[in-house]
Amino acid sequence: MEYSLNARVPAKAVRPSTLRLGGSNPNGDRIGFTNYYMELNGRPYFAICGEFHYSRYPEAEWETELRKMRATGINVVATYIFWNHHEEKEGAFDWRGNRDLRRFIELSARCGLYAILRVGPFCHGEARNGGLPDWLFGREFDVRSNDEGYLAYVNRLYREIGRQARGLMFKDGGPVIGVQLENEFNAAAALWELTAKQGDEYLSGGTGGAEHMRLLKQMAVEAGLEAPIYTSTGWGNAPFLQDEVLPLYGGYAYTPWTISEHNPHQQPTGEYVFADFHNDEPAAAGEFHPPYPRTAYPYACCEMGGGMQTWYLARFRVEPESVAAMSLVKIAGGCNFLGYYMYHGGTNPVGETGYLNESTTPRITYDFQATIGEFGQIRPSNDLVRPLHYFLRQFGERLAPMATVLPEGAAGIRPEDAETLRYAVRTDGKSGFLFINNYQDHVAMRVHEDVRFAIECGDGALRFPQRTGLTIRPGASMMLPLHFDLDGADLLYATAQPVTRASSAEASAYFFRMSEGVDGEFAFGEETVKDIACHDAGTAERDAYGGWIVTVPHDRSARIRLTGQDGRDVYLYAMTAAEAARLWEVEIGGLRRIFFSELPLAADGDGIVLNGSLAAGAAGEGRFTFREYAGPGSAAPVAWSAESAGLQAADREDGWFRSYSVTVPLPDVRLDVRRIHDRKVALSVGSAIAAIGGRVSDVLLSVDYTGNVGYAFSGGELLHDHFHNGAPWEIGLSRFRDRIRDGRIVLETTPLRRGVMTVEAGAGMAAEQTFVGEQAAEFRDIEAIPILRIRLRANAE
Repeated sequence: MEYSLNARVPAKAVRPSTLRLGGSNPNGDRIGFTNYYMELNGRPYFAICGEFHYSRYPEAEWETELRKMRATGINVVATYIFWNHHEEKEGAFDWRGNRDLRRFIELSARCGLYAILRVGPFCHGEARNGGLPDWLFGREFDVRSNDEGYLAYVNRLYREIGRQARGLMFKDGGPVIGVQLENEFNAAAALWELTAKQGDEYLSGGTGGAEHMRLLKQMAVEAGLEAPIYTSTGWGNAPFLQDEVLPLYGGYAYTPWTISEHNPHQQPTGEYVFADFHNDEPAAAGEFHPPYPRTAYPYACCEMGGGMQTWYLARFRVEPESVAAMSLVKIAGGCNFLGYYMYHGGTNPVGETGYLNESTTPRITYDFQATIGEFGQIRPSNDLVRPLHYFLRQFGERLAPMATVLPEGAAGIRPEDAETLRYAVRTDGKSGFLFINNYQDHVAMRVHEDVRFAIECGDGALRFPQRTGLTIRPGASMMLPLHFDLDGADLLYATAQPVTRASSAEASAYFFRMSEGVDGEFAFGEETVKDIACHDAGTAERDAYGGWIVTVPHDRSARIRLTGQDGRDVYLYAMTAAEAARLWEVEIGGLRRIFFSELPLAADGDGIVLNGSLAAGAAGEGRFTFREYAGPGSAAPVAWSAESAGLQAADREDGWFRSYSVTVPLPDVRLDVRRIHDRKVALSVGSAIAAIGGRVSDVLLSVDYTGNVGYAFSGGELLHDHFHNGAPWEIGLSRFRDRIRDGRIVLETTPLRRGVMTVEAGAGMAAEQTFVGEQAAEFRDIEAIPILRIRLRANAE
């Protein structure tokens, strides 16, 4: 079936923003805004922001994890500053260890990341009382109000935060470019955890309206929290502080707050239906109805679902495809500022007064099923969004000014519609990108076969693909280029997604990702391309108009050389989806390098660090491979070698790549399991703990069980917990090794019940409950997995 759209539209009306935001640093770098996008030094800047809570992660690992985030394409880290993590007892602020905000900000700068501080005072984030300390209640004022008593405490908090961030704001040459005031003010609240659970009493959602936000901003500035960007929640009934604060948005595939005992099933969300977020026509923006003209400010996000925390009544498993599809739908709709919550999971601290989480969620874990897990695990969702982040980092300046164009009838598509193909275009009228999404939460989408498009843009219509129609599988989302400039060669269209570019004074190479089941078809006009040569896979042939069609099978990667009419060569690498999931782009010594690695990879000074697990082979050794791109446009070649004894790294030339095979001895990790009964086991983990150190950064317990809630104890102390959702329960031992007594852990689970609990009518002085139905609680398999951290250094050739 052919789908058509007229994308020959006037250029987007981009003008200076009325937002009184922006500022410069001592190096002369300047942040500003148009009405459509953020600018850095007068050019469009595509922020890719990932949430990571420092006080929910061990300080010793902050730099490692920030470097991972940077390696996955994040350029801004956002973090909540939970008041009750720092002033659990009135007047006793604690900024040490895992609460050392200043060190976290400094490390963000060292890792090449900007920072946004979400200073509260109310944060939520599934923290106890939304982050407000217990001692703040029962006073002669209401929290989240304009009462002078409350504001005096907030002012004191802000001044404490200001002291921690002194000299680290953007104006001082530091990384802090933004401050978020409050969170979901007038839009949402949190459980007041002091009240009885029979009532589940909530805090106030806030009073005082826009005046409250004005007072918070004034206090923040006076406390030294002066930044080029101030943000606040844009959704719900949040007050609007005109031209003073950038309102931020988001969306989640999984909404546990909508689940109750009487309403156990979530309905599909509208987050995966294309809309135009920057268009003042009412039908163009779906459910987005801000209290200002939509074209007045950039549509920016701070809470796109990078996962979701399980709640007691909501035990879903986040589908990896949901994260990439969310990003594509937001970008297609005119979002030029991405913000994920959470991008990196964490672990709730336990305070002097007890647990500091919200009681609807686990007491300890805040893994959030995030793209980077609670113990640093790189998730499949990260493999899907990482190539998109690299595209935005390399080509976001091209995309940012482009307008959204929706096909006729797009406004009428409902989330539960599994039949209609969803697509949109962003364009400047001459070139652009076609977005396709076939993912919808809580809906089984159909397969779309033999899909073709007719897009009016530039000087005429682009009809594609010309050879074989597209097969759009359920869960698939993709972005296809239209009239994409490859250093002077006009790529008319491609059925593969651009990812990144390697460029030098001599040559350029462009990398494209093919979706699963979709062959890569690349079309070029004869005006700009004289000759094409394919290597490894694929064919190049003339079309009926004298141009070129290159076809690459979706299950094979191919190297392609284009020779322009001017005689200059441009190169193209078409990757399979599996290969693109192993792509890592890092900066070392000021030079960008492109790797393909089985293990997650990040930069570390003048070297690279690979993190992950390996299956044991012969003689207790593990082996992995990685390749560095060394073809046209690549950085100066180096040879990678191991820094520690016992590692062997062998390299060989492989076309445009240099391939390495690394062999590493694996520790002998024994795990003794004693079954007490089906729902309780005792583990002897002394061998696993002893293995941690050197190249073994952690030992991850992977627990296969059935139950309601899983608990991990040592010496009677709760170390970790897990709301059962069918996924393995993972526990990193390194974090708890100083608290594991005598090398022993006890795992226990309560039963998962399906049935009815009744109270015996004839019970005496105490109520006696009887359960009728099915119940399951069983530990099946527990595995100890060593997590390696292997550093390789560069040796110049």
